[in-house]
Amino acid sequence: MKELLLDRTYRRLWLGQSVSLAGDYLFTTTMALWIGTVLLRDQPYAPSATAASLLIVAVVTVAGAPVAGALVDRWDKVRVARTADAVRTLIGGGFAILAWLAGSLPVGLTLALCGLALAGQSAATQFFNPARIVILSDVVSDDRREQAASFAQASSAIAMIAGPALAGALFAAAGPGVCFGLNAATFACSFLALRGTRVPMTEARERHLGREMLAPLRLLARDRTLRAVLGAGMIVMLGASAFGSLNVFFVRENLSADPAWFGVISSALGAGILTGALGSAALHARLGKERLFAGGLLLCGLTCLVYARLDSAPLAALVIFGYGVAGGIVETVMSPILLAATGRDHLARVLSVFTSALRLASITSLGLVGWLAGGRGRIDLILLGAAVMFLLAGAHAALYLRRPGPEGRAGA
Repeated sequence: MKELLLDRTYRRLWLGQSVSLAGDYLFTTTMALWIGTVLLRDQPYAPSATAASLLIVAVVTVAGAPVAGALVDRWDKVRVARTADAVRTLIGGGFAILAWLAGSLPVGLTLALCGLALAGQSAATQFFNPARIVILSDVVSDDRREQAASFAQASSAIAMIAGPALAGALFAAAGPGVCFGLNAATFACSFLALRGTRVPMTEARERHLGREMLAPLRLLARDRTLRAVLGAGMIVMLGASAFGSLNVFFVRENLSADPAWFGVISSALGAGILTGALGSAALHARLGKERLFAGGLLLCGLTCLVYARLDSAPLAALVIFGYGVAGGIVETVMSPILLAATGRDHLARVLSVFTSALRLASITSLGLVGWLAGGRGRIDLILLGAAVMFLLAGAHAALYLRRPGPEGRAGA
């Protein structure tokens, strides 16, 4: 890992990504606090407004990711990523200005402007994410991709721990404007980190957007690895979304714990993800990324199964740490599996199809959970259902995911 960090280009990209990820968590936490405690304080429709903000991001992601992926595969990846960062910096600054002006504007107008800004920022993200992954795949050699993925997942875990904590403290001390301004600064850091990076241009091909958007579907139809990972991923999202949305209520109602324990359990989850991300590179050398992916999913299912039956908060924190370790391993090895199975010229489009499909599965899960939890089902039983989803995903991956065969990389 030391050799990877000694690479100046990779180190700059990794630091820029890490800062940007922390900004993402800071932004989402600040937005929830701003709407819930300032803009719509004591208003009965505040939860609906928060849900609407999540829905906006989901709709833009599902609808925009395939188009963005096709365009990213056409264009200069570094220029796309820097342009997306510039747009997100400007929108982040706009949120800061809006927060400072909110007291003098009608609430309805403020919420409408927030919705437009969220849609714009999410659209820019659909261009940035696949471009960044292609850039990293060019910068990092094949034999170091597992290490790079481990670093990336570790950064995400640290951001998940630090971002919300920083947002809460900064929101209380300085208000939402400063938080949004700091978020804009993180995108500016990412923009600067990409300066001077050079990657190969995609070879010229027929410029037919519709056919290019369908190309990843043809790859999925004939590539066993991509189908296995996508199938497992969609099953996982059905369980993971349920787990994430109900955990705060599980702590309060099933564990009968003080609300402070939710913070402890969330921190234990982040620590577990960090541990799994850092340990996955060593495990990969012995087990291989395909076995780690399937085994990690099965371990997620088993720990979720135990967690759903607990009535002790300290034990829940310990079990959730194990769940996080397994989840960190799964998320870390998933990216190298996709990179190995997908040709560079199709990578952004394949990633965008995955993004849309997984988000659709998440939306489906959240809708079903909302219906079940609305007086029709016990939370622990819903979490048991989530555990079954993880186990099914692990079994699916173990059955269908194999090391790449002699046919080589998809799309190559």
